[in-house]
Amino acid sequence: MAKRFALLLLPLAFASACSDPDSGTAGPSEGAYVVGSIVTGPEGSTGYVNVIASLDAQVLDYSTAYEFPGFADVWSWNGKVFVADGEAPIIHRYSVAADRSLLADGELSFAAYGVPETAFWNAIWISAEKAYMANGQGEYVIWNPSTMMITGTMPRPALDARDGLLLRSASTDRGVVVRGNRLYHPYYWSDETWTDYAVDSRIAIYDTDQDRLLGVIDAPCTGLDIATEDDSGNLYFSNWTGNAGLTLVDGVPAPCGVKLVTASDTIDASWTTPWTAITDGRQGAALRYSGDGHALLSVFHQERAQFDASTDPFALVGTANWRIWSVDLQARTGALVDGIDWNSGATYMQRIDDLSYMLVPTADYAKSEVYAIDGTTATPRFETRGWGLRLFKVR
Repeated sequence: MAKRFALLLLPLAFASACSDPDSGTAGPSEGAYVVGSIVTGPEGSTGYVNVIASLDAQVLDYSTAYEFPGFADVWSWNGKVFVADGEAPIIHRYSVAADRSLLADGELSFAAYGVPETAFWNAIWISAEKAYMANGQGEYVIWNPSTMMITGTMPRPALDARDGLLLRSASTDRGVVVRGNRLYHPYYWSDETWTDYAVDSRIAIYDTDQDRLLGVIDAPCTGLDIATEDDSGNLYFSNWTGNAGLTLVDGVPAPCGVKLVTASDTIDASWTTPWTAITDGRQGAALRYSGDGHALLSVFHQERAQFDASTDPFALVGTANWRIWSVDLQARTGALVDGIDWNSGATYMQRIDDLSYMLVPTADYAKSEVYAIDGTTATPRFETRGWGLRLFKVR
């Protein structure tokens, strides 16, 4: 049976064991990797955390997994494991023992600041001593992952709603890059139902030493919600999957990708690229750097689907008609990645030890396959329950 944690009641007495030399805390040579996924059903959501010894091909043992109630999210930072409570605005911190068990190591509530939820698509990790938690569109709450204390706030950019569209911010778990003491966070506009978008976006740049906004850059693409960094420090921003369906069904602005040159903090206008120019006329989403001048892109193969103006665009992109392509960022050409089957396109990716690992969900999000990707070849490693969102090397 999975180890079910009632997060608000988990005793903190274990915390002292993390600093006890006889507690079994692991040494640096013992591997530990965290796999996190969310299962959602008629009775609600459950977060699962597996702590495994390697990323080799295997079958995850869910009888030893940690089970957290609600939409509980997991992250690893500075050798610790953090779990966002699925039922309250609280973050719980854990150490990982030599046997890869989780030991409670503190918690932090954001309730006094009115933060509605602490899932890590709202968190930005800066250093061992600093992180931000997005609190709506008004501010970031600054907190210390080492002391588990809140230290202040930082205002978000003063961007107004426009043309009947609401200001949105990119999900921080996939749409933010921190480079040196600079934080890059995209913003865009959509209507209340997320079915109409402005043609452009903005990228806010912050100084993380002084916790202040440096400026906002105009970006000529819609719905920028994904950010990634290449080996030279250039940043690339792209859209999430819903924009592809909206373009195909409703004719809203077609998504594209932009390149930001961090040496000058300017958009390289010559690089801005519609996905149709790379994918033989298909829409794409979620560009992520995979090494050696290449990135991975989710591509919707509309030739496999039947749709018209009455089709639900989100149901359309939720079908298993996506493939993963490898994109040459300099030539702006693409090629199919072998070994990954048709999927929902809503992938997450993590670079670990110079290898890309992609978490690819099925169309119904009942399970996700984790692949190691080398160039245009993908090798399956293991499956997760539900939507696989997180993969980290703890040590």
